[in-house]
Amino acid sequence: MKQSFLKHTLAVVALAATSFAAQAGYLGQTVEARAYYPDLPPGSTTNGGPRTAVVGAGVEFTDGMFTPFFGPTFDFADTTITITHAATGHSGGTFNGYGFFDVNSTIDDIVGVDILSDNTGLFSGQPGRITFNANTVFVNFESLFPGANALIVLGVRFDSGRVPEPASLALVGLALLAAGAASRRAR
Repeated sequence: MKQSFLKHTLAVVALAATSFAAQAGYLGQTVEARAYYPDLPPGSTTNGGPRTAVVGAGVEFTDGMFTPFFGPTFDFADTTITITHAATGHSGGTFNGYGFFDVNSTIDDIVGVDILSDNTGLFSGQPGRITFNANTVFVNFESLFPGANALIVLGVRFDSGRVPEPASLALVGLALLAAGAASRRAR
């Protein structure tokens, strides 16, 4: 009986602990990609998208999905976005590029985006072309004309420092007290 009570108590602790576990990255989440030409809303036309995909193995957004753009593919991993872009340019405007969105607002807030790799050097020299807010990453190709296929890898940092809900904390505390009482009785 005492062992059964202790097992059930530990199960409650485990359940309560998982109730406030954070979703720190893209893996398993629904994301949306949009191509903007030539400007970002308001007042712009979205020529490509929106398209949605669940992040998993393989490339989520493939070449040909974002007409009239030539050859963009977007591959998401848990904390990275890999952009492969054909050797063409984007015309002028204030924004001419892509936006990547957390569709269901289930991913932790984005707190930073780093350029991990840039084979053309186009973005490394102009990091202001990569912007973000809590749910979205924007990549501005405006007026860039890469001479070769561009391969850019972005590292996305998420705020995984969620504070547990008060109810979950109370449940964990109660379970720990019960586990302590059960272990005392077992002695």
